[in-house]
Amino acid sequence: MEGSYDLSLVALSYLVAILASYCALYFSTQLTQISGRKRNLWLFTGAVSMGLGIWSMHFIGMGAYRMHMPMSYDLTMTLVSCVAAILSSGLALYLISRPGTGWLLLLPGSLVMGAGIALMHYLGMAAMRMTPAPTYDPLWFSISLVIAVGASGAAMAICRYTQTLSGRRAVVFQGVAALVMGAAICGMHYTGMAAVILPQGSIPAVTNQLTETALGIPSVSAAVAFIVVSLITVYADLKGRLAEEERQRQEEEWVQSKTFTDEATGLPNRTRFERYLLNSLVGEQSSVPPFSVLMLEVSNYRDLAAVDAHAAVDLKMQALAEKLSALVPAGSFLARYSNSTFGLVLHGERDEAQVQQLMTLLADIQVSGWEVRWKAGISGYPQTAQSSRMLIREALKTRPLTDTLGAAEAALV
Repeated sequence: MEGSYDLSLVALSYLVAILASYCALYFSTQLTQISGRKRNLWLFTGAVSMGLGIWSMHFIGMGAYRMHMPMSYDLTMTLVSCVAAILSSGLALYLISRPGTGWLLLLPGSLVMGAGIALMHYLGMAAMRMTPAPTYDPLWFSISLVIAVGASGAAMAICRYTQTLSGRRAVVFQGVAALVMGAAICGMHYTGMAAVILPQGSIPAVTNQLTETALGIPSVSAAVAFIVVSLITVYADLKGRLAEEERQRQEEEWVQSKTFTDEATGLPNRTRFERYLLNSLVGEQSSVPPFSVLMLEVSNYRDLAAVDAHAAVDLKMQALAEKLSALVPAGSFLARYSNSTFGLVLHGERDEAQVQQLMTLLADIQVSGWEVRWKAGISGYPQTAQSSRMLIREALKTRPLTDTLGAAEAALV
């Protein structure tokens, strides 16, 4: 056909195609998660929403094409094209959302969905009812069908993939997919327009009930309504996906907390302490910097815990952990290794004055209602041992505080 395009309406048609694509992705994901009457309702809503989007995109694209004569359309064929868009959208959503089918329906589903889109387009073109009737360039006509089927296949593959995603990754991928699918839908439409060959003197039938202006009002109204519904859908989808991502993040943090954190004191637990030691030893032996492992044991823990309730014991151990945390040097790693024992990793070359000072301060740590007696053990890498298991084993040989430093010095000679 000879004419020119209104680029603002072309852009609007692309926007509508993008939103129709996003709706298809959104509804296909939702349909895999529900069943029964609710699923049928969502399928109907998705089919109508997506179908109206494709249909309004088509007629906005038709309105964007400026010809030397006013266009008009047959009412019946126009309505049939709308029904075809809704039915093909519903069938596509049904195929995409079927559980357990995997990729088996991709090819037949692409053919069915592509045929539905192409049928809607060419029914919309036939609604012009021009005399003499237009013909189609075989090459461009074939290209438009290939685009319709190819876009449908891509849409089904994308929908199938996005059903496995969640959170921000799903939002980003789904947005990019909608841009690609929208471009494919528009590509099929405008390729189909390029395929039309109008005979000399061809004019629309005088019996056509819908003028270009009369059709423009309902098509633009449908587009506006569709855009509003789509924006609400997009907002709900984004909000839901981000909320789900936040919930998963909180669950992961809770699991991490339970796995690696002592519940009573909030310090890293034994598992985290042992993992920290293993990570400290990663690399070539010659490149691992030296460090010391101290085990600080409340030697009379059983006696003290026997006279208090469990909750009171936890509170006093928490207070003890806070006082101990305030004493350890910056950059060191403190954990609760067992009920009665704290593990401490001091990085750098052994500073005996620092260890002596720590032991002196440790002897003064007390909590209300408890008279704490301390024992301590120390090992060093690489002098004492070169594996995390042996470092812990040697440090667990605790002695009263007054004996610990001397034993450590002897071990280093």
